[in-house]
Amino acid sequence: MIVNKSVIGLHIIFHEAHGLLAGKIANEIAAEYRPIHWFETLVAVCEHDDRQLNFDEKDYLSDIGVPLDFTEERSSVKDVITRMQRILKSAANKSLWVKLLISYHLEFIYSDLKAESKRIASFFADEDRARQLILKEFKISDKKARSYYEVMRFCDRLSLVLCKDEAPAAERLLEINTSINGETFFIKKAKNGELIITPWIFSNTEFEVSVEERILRKTQFTSATQFQTILMESKPQPKKWVLKKATD
Repeated sequence: MIVNKSVIGLHIIFHEAHGLLAGKIANEIAAEYRPIHWFETLVAVCEHDDRQLNFDEKDYLSDIGVPLDFTEERSSVKDVITRMQRILKSAANKSLWVKLLISYHLEFIYSDLKAESKRIASFFADEDRARQLILKEFKISDKKARSYYEVMRFCDRLSLVLCKDEAPAAERLLEINTSINGETFFIKKAKNGELIITPWIFSNTEFEVSVEERILRKTQFTSATQFQTILMESKPQPKKWVLKKATD
């Protein structure tokens, strides 16, 4: 989960909601930038971070009972592998294309762990063999498929920038990433609060997106059960942005 802090309290966005926001961003991409199997690609983008939060696996609280942002979580090798297996199984049940893209995404996220864990290295070796079979089924190369995956990587990163309020003030540029067609994308916040993306790869010159967040005034909890109960009883509230093409 994504945890932002303000004077009001904690602003919590589920990973599923972040994924849905990434899907909304992808849905605005112009046709010339869209990969094959577009509908399945949208599904993969929307669901790439589903099934991350599981209170049966961990409590998501710090030692002093403060909810942890996903960047602060510590996961064992067993936890990581279990999570990846769960995500890939769900993806495979939908389609091989969804599984392929999400497999690339998991490798992007966790590839650094290969050097630290033989089990994770073995897991990704197995995944690579599984991907080769999928690529053969779709009659495309690994290089081409990875270029299609860049759409997910762009949308995922932009969604995180929005969810974590990372766009800097004073119209300063923030790099999103280098992804689709090898382009490096940037975001900046205009004086009126609108967000300018360059280069612009979307169908319309501007559009609005939103995500649901839950605001908790209580910021410290005595147990995972207490945190989960209060979190799930809180009312989701929309958080909105306007994304706009730069004017010359």
